[in-house]
Amino acid sequence: MGRLIFWSGLLLVLFLGFVTPALAAPPDTERIERKCTDCHDFDVIMEKEAYMADWRKIVDRMVAYDGSEISAIDKLMVLKYINENLALDGPGVRARRIEKNVTIQRK
Repeated sequence: MGRLIFWSGLLLVLFLGFVTPALAAPPDTERIERKCTDCHDFDVIMEKEAYMADWRKIVDRMVAYDGSEISAIDKLMVLKYINENLALDGPGVRARRIEKNVTIQRK
């Protein structure tokens, strides 16, 4: 009986480990791909080098376009991702530069 409970619990934990990420909100890169690539390629966004203040202006301009389907929540999530991963003054810029240098050296 004890083994049955143990294995049932283990299976439940494994199941939740696989299901929970699928139910969570999509990663921010997916949000950017869905919301921002109607007008330009994903690579254009990922390769852009700008400070956060400039990114805010860019995103504000994109949201203001007629036909833009970017909600206030989407805008905040996109800006959060940009700050953490793309902005030159954001916390992820060092990792991004290292990644670029490794890619350049491999070529």
